[in-house]
Amino acid sequence: MKNKIVLAGGTGFLGKALAQSFAEKEYEIVVLGRSNELPADFPKARLVTWDARTTGSWVEELEGAEALVNLCGRSVDCRYNETNRRLILESRVNATRVLGDAVAQVKIPPKVWLNAGTATIYEDRRGEVPPHDENSDDLGDGFSVEVAKAWEEAFFETEVRNVRKVAMRISIVLGAGGGAFPVMRRFAQLGLGGRQGSGSQWMSWLHLEDWVGIVDWLVSTESVSGVVNCAAPNPVTNAVFMSEMRSAFAPLGVGFPAPAIAVRVGAVFLRTAPELVLKSRKVVSRVLRDEGYVFRFPNLEEAISDLSG
Repeated sequence: MKNKIVLAGGTGFLGKALAQSFAEKEYEIVVLGRSNELPADFPKARLVTWDARTTGSWVEELEGAEALVNLCGRSVDCRYNETNRRLILESRVNATRVLGDAVAQVKIPPKVWLNAGTATIYEDRRGEVPPHDENSDDLGDGFSVEVAKAWEEAFFETEVRNVRKVAMRISIVLGAGGGAFPVMRRFAQLGLGGRQGSGSQWMSWLHLEDWVGIVDWLVSTESVSGVVNCAAPNPVTNAVFMSEMRSAFAPLGVGFPAPAIAVRVGAVFLRTAPELVLKSRKVVSRVLRDEGYVFRFPNLEEAISDLSG
Protein backbone atom coordinates (compact mmCIF):
# COMPACT_ATOMS: atom_id res chain seq x y z
CA MET A 1 0.00 0.00 0.00
CA LYS A 2 1.07 3.58 -0.63
CA ASN A 3 2.17 5.77 2.26
CA LYS A 4 -0.60 8.19 3.17
CA ILE A 5 -0.32 11.93 3.79
CA VAL A 6 -3.30 13.67 5.39
CA LEU A 7 -3.58 17.40 4.68
CA ALA A 8 -6.04 19.20 6.93
CA GLY A 9 -7.18 22.46 5.34
CA GLY A 10 -4.88 21.66 2.46
CA THR A 11 -6.69 23.18 -0.52
CA GLY A 12 -4.92 26.55 -0.44
CA PHE A 13 -1.68 27.83 -1.91
CA LEU A 14 0.66 25.99 0.48
CA GLY A 15 -1.37 22.79 0.61
CA LYS A 16 -1.60 22.55 -3.17
CA ALA A 17 2.19 22.76 -3.47
CA LEU A 18 2.60 19.98 -0.90
CA ALA A 19 -0.01 17.81 -2.61
CA GLN A 20 1.77 18.19 -5.95
CA SER A 21 5.11 17.18 -4.44
CA PHE A 22 3.77 14.18 -2.54
CA ALA A 23 1.73 13.06 -5.57
CA GLU A 24 4.90 12.98 -7.64
CA LYS A 25 6.38 10.66 -5.00
CA GLU A 26 3.29 8.45 -5.29
CA TYR A 27 1.90 9.05 -1.82
CA GLU A 28 -1.79 8.59 -1.23
CA ILE A 29 -3.06 12.09 -0.43
CA VAL A 30 -6.15 12.69 1.67
CA VAL A 31 -7.41 16.26 2.04
CA LEU A 32 -9.67 17.14 4.95
CA GLY A 33 -11.80 20.02 3.72
CA ARG A 34 -15.16 21.70 4.24
CA SER A 35 -16.02 22.02 0.53
CA ASN A 36 -17.75 19.38 -1.59
CA GLU A 37 -15.00 19.06 -4.16
CA LEU A 38 -11.37 19.90 -4.74
CA PRO A 39 -10.37 22.76 -7.06
CA ALA A 40 -10.18 21.69 -10.70
CA ASP A 41 -6.42 22.24 -10.86
CA PHE A 42 -5.65 20.40 -7.61
CA PRO A 43 -3.26 17.43 -7.80
CA LYS A 44 -4.64 13.91 -7.54
CA ALA A 45 -6.05 13.49 -4.03
CA ARG A 46 -9.07 12.20 -2.17
CA LEU A 47 -11.30 14.76 -0.45
CA VAL A 48 -12.86 13.83 2.90
CA THR A 49 -15.36 16.31 4.33
CA TRP A 50 -15.12 17.55 7.90
CA ASP A 51 -16.21 20.63 9.81
CA ALA A 52 -12.83 21.24 11.53
CA ARG A 53 -14.61 21.34 14.91
CA THR A 54 -15.97 17.89 15.73
CA THR A 55 -14.81 14.31 15.27
CA GLY A 56 -16.56 12.00 12.82
CA SER A 57 -15.91 9.27 10.28
CA TRP A 58 -12.98 11.30 8.92
CA VAL A 59 -10.94 10.22 11.96
CA GLU A 60 -10.39 6.83 10.28
CA GLU A 61 -8.26 8.54 7.61
CA LEU A 62 -5.52 9.14 10.19
CA GLU A 63 -5.09 5.42 10.82
CA GLY A 64 -1.59 4.37 9.80
CA ALA A 65 -0.79 7.65 8.02
CA GLU A 66 2.81 8.55 7.39
CA ALA A 67 2.14 12.17 8.28
CA LEU A 68 -0.58 14.63 9.24
CA VAL A 69 -0.07 18.22 8.08
CA ASN A 70 -2.47 20.79 9.52
CA LEU A 71 -2.76 24.04 7.55
CA CYS A 72 -6.20 25.11 8.82
CA GLY A 73 -6.85 28.76 9.50
CA ARG A 74 -8.90 31.62 8.15
CA SER A 75 -6.84 34.07 6.09
CA VAL A 76 -5.32 36.94 8.08
CA ASP A 77 -5.51 39.16 5.00
CA CYS A 78 -8.62 40.96 6.20
CA ARG A 79 -9.72 43.79 8.47
CA TYR A 80 -9.16 42.94 12.10
CA ASN A 81 -12.68 43.67 13.28
CA GLU A 82 -14.30 41.69 16.10
CA THR A 83 -15.88 39.06 13.84
CA ASN A 84 -12.75 38.43 11.80
CA ARG A 85 -10.58 38.27 14.92
CA ARG A 86 -12.84 35.58 16.35
CA LEU A 87 -12.83 33.58 13.11
CA ILE A 88 -9.05 33.84 12.74
CA LEU A 89 -8.49 32.54 16.27
CA GLU A 90 -11.20 29.88 16.40
CA SER A 91 -10.45 28.40 12.98
CA ARG A 92 -6.89 27.64 14.10
CA VAL A 93 -7.47 26.56 17.68
CA ASN A 94 -10.60 24.47 17.06
CA ALA A 95 -9.12 22.54 14.14
CA THR A 96 -5.92 21.84 16.04
CA ARG A 97 -7.76 20.61 19.12
CA VAL A 98 -10.09 18.29 17.23
CA LEU A 99 -7.13 16.83 15.34
CA GLY A 100 -5.50 16.17 18.72
CA ASP A 101 -8.63 14.31 19.81
CA ALA A 102 -8.62 12.33 16.58
CA VAL A 103 -4.94 11.38 16.75
CA ALA A 104 -5.50 10.10 20.29
CA GLN A 105 -8.37 7.87 19.11
CA VAL A 106 -6.74 5.88 16.31
CA LYS A 107 -4.89 2.62 16.94
CA ILE A 108 -1.96 3.44 14.66
CA PRO A 109 -1.56 7.25 14.71
CA PRO A 110 0.42 9.24 12.14
CA LYS A 111 4.17 8.97 12.63
CA VAL A 112 4.52 12.75 12.57
CA TRP A 113 2.12 15.66 12.99
CA LEU A 114 3.22 18.95 11.45
CA ASN A 115 1.12 21.90 12.55
CA ALA A 116 1.19 25.30 10.87
CA GLY A 117 2.02 28.37 12.91
CA THR A 118 3.48 31.78 12.23
CA ALA A 119 6.85 33.49 12.51
CA THR A 120 5.03 36.65 13.57
CA ILE A 121 5.00 35.25 17.10
CA TYR A 122 8.36 36.89 17.84
CA GLU A 123 8.93 40.40 19.16
CA ASP A 124 9.40 43.17 16.60
CA ARG A 125 13.15 43.55 15.92
CA ARG A 126 14.78 46.48 14.09
CA GLY A 127 18.29 47.43 13.12
CA GLU A 128 21.46 45.36 12.98
CA VAL A 129 20.55 42.96 15.75
CA PRO A 130 20.73 39.15 15.55
CA PRO A 131 17.61 37.48 14.16
CA HIS A 132 15.26 35.37 16.24
CA ASP A 133 15.71 31.60 16.14
CA GLU A 134 14.00 28.71 17.90
CA ASN A 135 15.87 29.49 21.13
CA SER A 136 14.44 33.02 21.32
CA ASP A 137 12.01 33.52 24.19
CA ASP A 138 11.21 37.20 23.61
CA LEU A 139 7.80 36.79 22.02
CA GLY A 140 5.79 39.79 20.94
CA ASP A 141 2.37 41.09 21.87
CA GLY A 142 -0.80 42.14 20.11
CA PHE A 143 -3.56 40.22 18.38
CA SER A 144 -1.43 38.27 15.87
CA VAL A 145 0.93 37.11 18.60
CA GLU A 146 -1.92 36.05 20.87
CA VAL A 147 -3.34 33.97 18.02
CA ALA A 148 0.06 32.41 17.41
CA LYS A 149 0.47 31.52 21.09
CA ALA A 150 -3.03 30.04 21.39
CA TRP A 151 -2.46 28.02 18.21
CA GLU A 152 0.71 26.43 19.59
CA GLU A 153 -0.81 25.87 23.02
CA ALA A 154 -3.67 23.93 21.41
CA PHE A 155 -1.13 21.88 19.46
CA PHE A 156 1.11 20.94 22.36
CA GLU A 157 -1.64 20.36 24.94
CA THR A 158 -2.33 16.89 23.50
CA GLU A 159 0.39 14.30 24.06
CA VAL A 160 0.11 11.09 22.07
CA ARG A 161 2.64 8.29 22.34
CA ASN A 162 4.72 7.53 19.25
CA VAL A 163 3.67 10.72 17.45
CA ARG A 164 6.44 13.19 16.66
CA LYS A 165 5.09 16.75 16.73
CA VAL A 166 6.51 19.79 14.93
CA ALA A 167 5.14 23.32 15.22
CA MET A 168 6.09 25.16 12.02
CA ARG A 169 6.51 28.91 12.47
CA ILE A 170 6.08 29.90 8.84
CA SER A 171 7.36 33.14 7.33
CA ILE A 172 6.09 34.74 4.10
CA VAL A 173 6.19 32.07 1.38
CA LEU A 174 7.03 33.38 -2.08
CA GLY A 175 5.44 31.59 -5.02
CA ALA A 176 4.22 32.71 -8.44
CA GLY A 177 0.86 30.96 -8.08
CA GLY A 178 -0.50 32.42 -4.86
CA GLY A 179 0.07 34.08 -1.53
CA ALA A 180 1.50 37.59 -1.22
CA PHE A 181 4.02 37.46 -4.05
CA PRO A 182 1.69 38.00 -7.05
CA VAL A 183 0.19 41.06 -5.31
CA MET A 184 3.61 42.58 -4.60
CA ARG A 185 4.71 41.81 -8.16
CA ARG A 186 1.68 43.63 -9.53
CA PHE A 187 2.40 46.68 -7.35
CA ALA A 188 5.97 46.75 -8.70
CA GLN A 189 4.74 46.46 -12.28
CA LEU A 190 2.44 49.44 -11.70
CA GLY A 191 5.29 51.59 -10.39
CA LEU A 192 4.24 51.19 -6.74
CA GLY A 193 7.21 49.08 -5.67
CA GLY A 194 8.90 51.56 -3.35
CA ARG A 195 9.60 50.88 0.31
CA GLN A 196 6.57 50.50 2.55
CA GLY A 197 6.54 52.56 5.71
CA SER A 198 10.09 53.35 6.83
CA GLY A 199 11.44 50.35 4.91
CA SER A 200 13.52 49.44 7.97
CA GLN A 201 11.22 46.60 9.01
CA TRP A 202 12.75 43.17 8.43
CA MET A 203 11.10 40.56 6.23
CA SER A 204 11.69 36.87 6.74
CA TRP A 205 10.71 34.93 3.65
CA LEU A 206 10.81 31.46 2.06
CA HIS A 207 10.71 30.30 -1.55
CA LEU A 208 7.82 27.93 -2.28
CA GLU A 209 10.22 25.16 -3.30
CA ASP A 210 11.93 25.39 0.08
CA TRP A 211 8.54 25.32 1.82
CA VAL A 212 7.87 22.00 0.09
CA GLY A 213 11.42 20.84 0.71
CA ILE A 214 11.28 21.64 4.43
CA VAL A 215 7.99 19.80 4.95
CA ASP A 216 9.30 16.77 3.07
CA TRP A 217 12.49 16.92 5.14
CA LEU A 218 10.57 17.23 8.40
CA VAL A 219 8.47 14.19 7.55
CA SER A 220 11.57 12.04 7.08
CA THR A 221 13.94 13.54 9.68
CA GLU A 222 13.01 11.70 12.86
CA SER A 223 15.47 13.61 15.04
CA VAL A 224 13.51 16.87 14.74
CA SER A 225 10.53 17.77 16.92
CA GLY A 226 9.15 20.84 18.69
CA VAL A 227 9.29 24.33 17.20
CA VAL A 228 10.88 24.84 13.78
CA ASN A 229 11.11 28.22 12.04
CA CYS A 230 10.34 27.93 8.33
CA ALA A 231 12.37 30.82 6.96
CA ALA A 232 15.28 31.32 4.58
CA PRO A 233 18.63 32.00 6.29
CA ASN A 234 18.94 35.57 4.97
CA PRO A 235 16.13 37.95 5.96
CA VAL A 236 16.17 41.41 4.39
CA THR A 237 14.66 44.79 5.17
CA ASN A 238 11.52 45.89 3.39
CA ALA A 239 13.57 48.50 1.50
CA VAL A 240 15.89 45.79 0.14
CA PHE A 241 13.00 43.46 -0.64
CA MET A 242 11.16 46.10 -2.64
CA SER A 243 14.38 47.10 -4.40
CA GLU A 244 14.75 43.53 -5.63
CA MET A 245 11.12 43.53 -6.75
CA ARG A 246 11.63 46.77 -8.68
CA SER A 247 14.74 45.39 -10.35
CA ALA A 248 12.82 42.37 -11.56
CA PHE A 249 9.41 43.81 -12.40
CA ALA A 250 9.18 47.62 -12.36
CA PRO A 251 9.28 49.69 -15.55
CA LEU A 252 12.72 51.39 -15.57
CA GLY A 253 13.21 50.13 -12.01
CA VAL A 254 11.08 52.96 -10.62
CA GLY A 255 8.73 52.57 -7.65
CA PHE A 256 6.96 55.16 -5.52
CA PRO A 257 7.29 54.62 -1.75
CA ALA A 258 4.29 54.24 0.55
CA PRO A 259 4.68 56.08 3.89
CA ALA A 260 3.25 54.37 6.96
CA ILE A 261 0.20 56.62 6.96
CA ALA A 262 -0.50 55.68 3.34
CA VAL A 263 -0.18 51.98 4.18
CA ARG A 264 -2.69 52.38 7.01
CA VAL A 265 -5.16 54.30 4.83
CA GLY A 266 -4.71 51.88 1.95
CA ALA A 267 -5.30 48.92 4.27
CA VAL A 268 -8.77 50.26 5.03
CA PHE A 269 -9.72 50.24 1.36
CA LEU A 270 -8.03 46.89 0.69
CA ARG A 271 -9.77 45.36 3.72
CA THR A 272 -6.55 44.13 5.25
CA ALA A 273 -4.39 44.83 8.31
CA PRO A 274 -1.45 47.29 8.05
CA GLU A 275 0.68 45.22 10.43
CA LEU A 276 1.05 42.59 7.71
CA VAL A 277 3.32 45.10 5.97
CA LEU A 278 4.67 47.30 8.76
CA LYS A 279 5.68 44.77 11.42
CA SER A 280 9.35 43.74 11.49
CA ARG A 281 10.03 39.99 11.30
CA LYS A 282 13.69 39.00 11.52
CA VAL A 283 13.64 35.23 11.89
CA VAL A 284 15.92 32.34 10.89
CA SER A 285 16.07 28.64 11.80
CA ARG A 286 18.82 27.24 13.99
CA VAL A 287 17.16 23.81 13.79
CA LEU A 288 17.25 23.59 9.99
CA ARG A 289 20.86 24.78 9.96
CA ASP A 290 22.10 22.45 12.69
CA GLU A 291 20.21 19.40 11.42
CA GLY A 292 21.45 19.82 7.86
CA TYR A 293 18.59 21.09 5.71
CA VAL A 294 20.05 22.58 2.50
CA PHE A 295 18.13 25.53 1.07
CA ARG A 296 17.65 25.67 -2.66
CA PHE A 297 17.05 29.45 -2.44
CA PRO A 298 18.94 30.89 0.54
CA ASN A 299 19.17 34.41 -0.95
CA LEU A 300 16.35 36.73 -2.01
CA GLU A 301 17.92 37.76 -5.31
CA GLU A 302 18.06 34.12 -6.45
CA ALA A 303 14.50 33.49 -5.28
CA ILE A 304 13.00 36.46 -7.09
CA SER A 305 15.04 35.71 -10.21
CA ASP A 306 13.57 32.21 -10.25
CA LEU A 307 10.02 33.49 -9.74
CA SER A 308 10.40 36.17 -12.41
CA GLY A 309 11.03 33.44 -15.00
